[in-house]
Amino acid sequence: MGGGALAADPLPALDAHAQYTVSGVSSGAHMAVQFHVAHASLVKGAAAIAGGPYYCARGNFWTAYYSCRAPGWFTPLPSLESLVAATERLA
Repeated sequence: MGGGALAADPLPALDAHAQYTVSGVSSGAHMAVQFHVAHASLVKGAAAIAGGPYYCARGNFWTAYYSCRAPGWFTPLPSLESLVAATERLA
């Protein structure tokens, strides 16, 4: 038996690297939000389920551990207005 190997036609270029979507649940949602903000020019959309908002911890470990991880009466989430303002300022 001889002959050359058969080859399939090449696949078309899809330009898949131009746009991404990210998603996650719980800690994965935190990561999806962070990735979306950090790489906004590449990310087409994000789905964050049961995760915290961007900049919730505001750079503070204890805020991240208590307020963002398990908000409650003594450890509330930061106000939406303050998070939106910080996100716009950092953009």
